[in-house]
Parts: sequence; structure tokens; C-alpha cells
Amino acid sequence: MSGKTLTLRLTTFLIVCLSTAVLSGCTVNPVTGKSELSLLDESREIELGTQQYQPSQQAQGGRYTSDPQLTDYISNVGQNLARAADRRLPYEFVIIDDSTPNAWALPGGKIAINRGLLLRLSSEAELAAVLSHEIVHAAARHGAKSIERNLLISGVMSAAGSAIGASDSRYSDLLDNGAQIGAQFIVSSYGREAELESDRYGMVYMVRAGYDPAAAVSLQETFVALSKDRAPNWLEGLLASHPPSQERVTKNRQTAARLSQTVTVDLTQGFDRYRANLRRLGELSPAYDLTTDALTALQANDLEQATTLISKALRLTDSEAAIHGAAGQISLASEQPRAAAAHFSAAIKINETYFRYFLGRGFAHQALGQLESARRDFEASQRLFQTEAAKRALNEL
Repeated sequence: MSGKTLTLRLTTFLIVCLSTAVLSGCTVNPVTGKSELSLLDESREIELGTQQYQPSQQAQGGRYTSDPQLTDYISNVGQNLARAADRRLPYEFVIIDDSTPNAWALPGGKIAINRGLLLRLSSEAELAAVLSHEIVHAAARHGAKSIERNLLISGVMSAAGSAIGASDSRYSDLLDNGAQIGAQFIVSSYGREAELESDRYGMVYMVRAGYDPAAAVSLQETFVALSKDRAPNWLEGLLASHPPSQERVTKNRQTAARLSQTVTVDLTQGFDRYRANLRRLGELSPAYDLTTDALTALQANDLEQATTLISKALRLTDSEAAIHGAAGQISLASEQPRAAAAHFSAAIKINETYFRYFLGRGFAHQALGQLESARRDFEASQRLFQTEAAKRALNEL
């Protein structure tokens, strides 16, 4: 499905919902117990999140596939928290293969956490604080209400059409954040009340699942410190979509103290368990840091520095798709299509579910005059996530 088609269907879908708003009436929020107007009934909310889950993953880096055991671990922690939630939804949890520290939730309980954020957490309880916060965003309909509000007030959906395919350079499509169709308009910054609400009820879910709510306090303290220091990569990730504040730290501390008074069993932090499950990813952290620096150099058009840094990353490990993908981008920009094709092929061998690797290899094959191979790659890219870049390339063949 193309980005424009997806946007059109989503817009039509929501317009139909608006036309039946009077019939929908007020519903009781299962998390807060408050009555509120709902333009999306639960089945439509779940359908919307399900439709957007895969495109949102593709737009933000694709699934992290190198460590299935880590994925299972994150999912198990998430499902344990979901069972403690006030609203039953088809919750899912995935890891996004991106170094930017971030986490997000779509309507209907579709939740993701970036590889980069996992490396910044220190315990399973801090992981639980992040995931329970996102669970509340889904359970309390924060994302759904944001969509309804955007449709009514800001005209976000009409802006989607002009955002798709804005770049003229085929290679720049590989260097930006992808054709962010779903994620750009559904994963957005929440307001103050929604953040405080997710903190408060998320800590309740933590306690129900056996986690120490003090981890939510230490986590917010870290985020506030990072925001004051304007730490690189943080403001474009979690701090942008979930703005921290001293107010949140204070509120969390008060909530943790109140909850601790009601608990008669030991609550866990899970430091050792978390470190054990993150061991492999932690060992790869230096290679990922070099890759981030290489892509920064590429964006600054310093191809020599980018090549040097990505070569160092590959000497540390050849097991990670994102590192091979970055090497492919740098080789394309350096007009080395044969090397680019090899790097993208290596990335695809590790992770064949991410559109950008096929798109990049398609450009490399096209530059080499291997047009039939290029066509197959562009078509494979489109099957995973349709973009204007692949569409233009196919039209040129």
C-alpha cells in the first residue's frame, strides 16, 4: 500500500467516524474512570493501530532481528505489565533497530522501544517503567484522542500528502528518516496531562506486576538531566515525544511513596537480569556508536571520515544489519555501487524485513547497469513499504 493510499484510507476512515460521533456518545475511560467523547470505537481503534504498526516500524528503522532472545525478553516483560493493565487490548511489543533513544505506542496496544533506549536503561524495573508508560498511552486512548484532535483542529492528514516524496534526490531518501507515513502523524508529542497520567497509572501497573516504582523516579531524573545537558540524540527521540520535567519527577516520587505504603511483598529492580539479557547488545555498543558517527559525517558530506568510521565499526562486528546498511549508504554516496550492493546484500541476509536495504541495493544495481536485479529489489522494497523513491526508480527502468 502506498503512503498516499494509506493516508487517503486513514482520512476516509476517520471522516466516517466523525460522521457517526453523535451515535458514539460518551464512553468511560477504563484507566481513569472518566466519561469522555469517543469518535473511534474500540474495534476501529484496534484496526487503526494494527494497520499502522508495520508502516511505523518500517519508517523508524525496521525490527531488530539480530537477537531474538532479547526480543522475547522485552515482549515477556511487556506482556507481564499488560496483564496488570486496566484495559484488555491485543498488546504487542517490538524492538526497533535504531540508535535514537525512543519508545512509542499506537492505538490498540501496539508498542515499540528502540535499541538505543535499551542501552540507556539500567534495570528491568526501568524497562518496566518505559513499557508501562506506553501501555497507559494505549489503554487510556491518548493516541486515539490525539488523532481525533489533529483531524478536527490541525488538519494533519492533509499535510501528509505534501510530506510524501518531498525530496528530489534518490539517495537522500536513504539518509533521512524514511517515508514516515504512519509514525509522523500518529507517534507524536503528548500533552502534560497525558504524560502525568501515563506516569501515574504506569507506576500502578509496575507494582501490580511486581516492580519497584522507584525505578520510574530514577528514570525521569535521568531524562531531566539529559534534557538540561541537551545530550546528543536524546532531544530527537524520547525527550521530544515524551518531554521530561521536574514536575514529573516530583509527581512520580509522590506516587512511588504512596504505592510503597500499600505493598506487603518485595518488589524487584532486576539489575542482574537486565544486564544478562542486554549483554550481547551492550558488547555491540561501540560498533553502533561508530556507525552513528559515520552517518553524521556522511550527512556533513565528509565521505572520507564516514568511510573510516564505518570500516572501524565493521571490524568490530559483521553481525548487524544496520551497520551493513550504513556502509551501503556511504558506498553509494562515494559512487562505489559494487561495494554498496555487497553491503546491502549482507544487511538483507541478516534482516530481510526492512525496505531500505532492498531500496539501497536496487540503486546500486541500477548504477551497475544490472536493471533486472534493480527491478526485483525495488519491487521487494515496495512490498515491504511503498515509497516515492522506489516508485520513481521503477518508472525509470
